[in-house]
Amino acid sequence: MNKRLYFLDNLRGITILMVVLLHVYLCYMKYAPSWWYVIDPQQSMFFTYGVILIDVPLMPIMFFIAGYFSLPSLQKYGVYDFWAGKFRRLIIPWVLGVFFLAPPSMYMILLSRGKASGYMGFWFGNFWTTMFSQSVFWFLGILVVCHLILTISYTKFFSLRSLRRTSKKPNVMLPILFIAVTSAIFLGMNRFYPVDTWVTDYYIIIFQPVRIFIYLLYFGLGVLAWKRRWFETSGFTPKLIPWSVLSVCSAIVYIQFKMLMATRSTELAIQAGNSIGFNIFSFTTMMACFAIFKYFFNSDSPLWKSFSSCSYGIYLFHSIPVYYGAYFLLNMDASPFVKAPILFISSIIICWGLTLVLKKNRIIAQII
Repeated sequence: MNKRLYFLDNLRGITILMVVLLHVYLCYMKYAPSWWYVIDPQQSMFFTYGVILIDVPLMPIMFFIAGYFSLPSLQKYGVYDFWAGKFRRLIIPWVLGVFFLAPPSMYMILLSRGKASGYMGFWFGNFWTTMFSQSVFWFLGILVVCHLILTISYTKFFSLRSLRRTSKKPNVMLPILFIAVTSAIFLGMNRFYPVDTWVTDYYIIIFQPVRIFIYLLYFGLGVLAWKRRWFETSGFTPKLIPWSVLSVCSAIVYIQFKMLMATRSTELAIQAGNSIGFNIFSFTTMMACFAIFKYFFNSDSPLWKSFSSCSYGIYLFHSIPVYYGAYFLLNMDASPFVKAPILFISSIIICWGLTLVLKKNRIIAQII
């Protein structure tokens, strides 16, 4: 890559910001999942619609960008040094997060409902049996799987080892086929699993069955995009207006089917509409975000640099201030439209500041 694509760094940072916002909104939405960490009695459908829409494109964007930057890194450093870097940046935070940050997050489920006993008893007992979760660190586990698949493919296929890259713009069939395949996978898995089900039985890997293979495909699409020089001067860049219009239209369609899923989730027609709507909205929104950020936010200003470099730390640490902050705000007699901004802004400031402080340590800076 001849020139750093700052807009991808900035988009990744804003996507992480939206992950934090999603987790804040979940505390104040109507019809929140019964297991959610903190459910505030002050609720609004505004946050419900926000959760439905924000939830869809975030992880596809994250996996695509991860795939886009992974192959050039693997080619540059080779397998051994590539995985040395992934051990520092993915595996260490993943393991430490599961052992030390996921348990207090899960403990909040009991604490916020007045059912908590001692924390150490919970850590040695329920957490590892009936309440095991990786919290936000499931994402790192799936990324490790993605990079493992890429590494195996890299050793088997010369086309991935080749430094040759072709500037090739996708024809109309690429988005059509990609959406068709991801919709079929989503629908097929939905015939066996509810759309929001999490599989936690395997401890090492936590995933949503209807989405896991879709995320792998987005990672692969990111690899393909880098090989074909997407976003570079001579390569493909999504057009702002068409993709934005498609994103808005698909959001309207998707939200109708998503609401119907609450009462008619076993009907094939509703499942099919939800699957297609989800995947059209996911893909078109991702492409619209690429266009928006390349045109308007392709900057390496000091503020963007600080934010982008700290965004990973914000992701790693945000669950604790969000959930414990929401618990603290339970006693505040105020509208959710007051509580949610307080919780969101304070969580970002805490995590951003904490990351800046920790990155002053040379060893920790290599991890976060």
